[in-house]
Amino acid sequence: MLSLLVLFVLILIVSQISYSTKTDERVTRNEETLTAMDQAIESVLLQVYDDLLADAEADSGAGAAAGLAAGGGAGASQGPTDSHEDEWARPQRTEMNELQVRVLIQDEDGKFNVLSILTQDEVQAEKSFERLVRVIENARKGTEAEIDGVDARRMATAIQEYVKRRRDQVLPKPEQLSDDESDEDLGLPLTLREFRAAMPDLFPGHDFRDFRDEEDRVVHSLASFLTVHSSLASQAEPGANDPGSNTGNGNPPAEEEQAGASGETGDSPQGGAAAPQIPGQGGSGETPAADGRINLNTAPIAVLEALFDDRDVPDRFWDEVLEYRNDPQEEEDQQEIDEEEAPLDEFGEAIVPKKIFSSFDDLSQLDTWIQIEPGYRAEMRGLLKTHSSVFSIYVTARKATGEERGPERKRRAEVEREEAEGPGLLRSVRSIVWRRQGPKGVEIVPIVRWEVLDYVPYEVLDNPEEGR
Repeated sequence: MLSLLVLFVLILIVSQISYSTKTDERVTRNEETLTAMDQAIESVLLQVYDDLLADAEADSGAGAAAGLAAGGGAGASQGPTDSHEDEWARPQRTEMNELQVRVLIQDEDGKFNVLSILTQDEVQAEKSFERLVRVIENARKGTEAEIDGVDARRMATAIQEYVKRRRDQVLPKPEQLSDDESDEDLGLPLTLREFRAAMPDLFPGHDFRDFRDEEDRVVHSLASFLTVHSSLASQAEPGANDPGSNTGNGNPPAEEEQAGASGETGDSPQGGAAAPQIPGQGGSGETPAADGRINLNTAPIAVLEALFDDRDVPDRFWDEVLEYRNDPQEEEDQQEIDEEEAPLDEFGEAIVPKKIFSSFDDLSQLDTWIQIEPGYRAEMRGLLKTHSSVFSIYVTARKATGEERGPERKRRAEVEREEAEGPGLLRSVRSIVWRRQGPKGVEIVPIVRWEVLDYVPYEVLDNPEEGR
């Protein structure tokens, strides 16, 4: 009997040791996989930075060539243009060391800048506030998580109170270069998630993450439509004579831009409390500066429709904008490419080149443009542009299971659902960068170098397929 009891004790001890060893082994294996994921993500980020630089250089070369072809006259060059037709705007998938890696880039210039509600012009500030309300209301329309007009206004009001009465908030106010000593209540948020941390009752956790609702429809994060990063300028050192240090576009700083760099808030976009209503110049007048205006080629319909009340600019006009930028290019505008060399999207489908707005003036080609009053057209010119300077780079690395490695082609919805909800380890990281013209050429300036997310982002589509 004693021998039997000793045997049972030994079995229990061995079982416990075996279980602990296997657990430690799994933990170690997971840590090893996460480290490999981080290295793969970092490698991809460095490649994307280079791609963004190459895109800017290509834009500059194309603009210069267009100017020479037109004889170098005023307005000959159309300037830099960014759209969904650029390489950076197309999600990419690859496999690295048995890891599935996906890259999705959103330009912050395609989103509405929350900081525009802080402009000192009361009329413009009120217009920006109403736009903010409409963007929040439009962001999740048609889903189970739809935000009604009353809640949207409450959320916008809370945001306004947060940035204008910063000292009264729960979160401590950090010292920033944009602080204005004459207005200590003003505080610029470093990220949209500050609103979630400061006001959890108004901004539940799902407001700033992508997910699928009970009807299996994609619900996007509010961060896919709102931003605080598209109105930027670097801080010049006292007495420095650096043409690129104040404006970020290589031009000598204007008087109001110098005021913004010194910490004073005004109507200049570079002042931090910027409104995106600086006069748009279209054509060759556009410079790749982060000025808070919205990219006409990349902005979601939820953002575009929110810029004006539908009684002033009908929704049909914005529908035509989407139709235009989703129309195939004319055959004479397409480059002749061998069918075998034709570019493919992340799902293996051939990419059909589509039209883009090369300048603001291209809006005049739309049928409903003539129906808009001249005053609203002029205001629209100050709100829109066709280039981007600030980008959010989402990199998702996933260790797929053996059952998922089948060769069959899957639909977009199936792949997205599998990526977001499938088994296995997953790491999703966001990096926000500013692409600007510095003293030595185009450069990438990190704003948020590395942020681990608790969700997998979905691409915001102009015309999402049914069942996505």
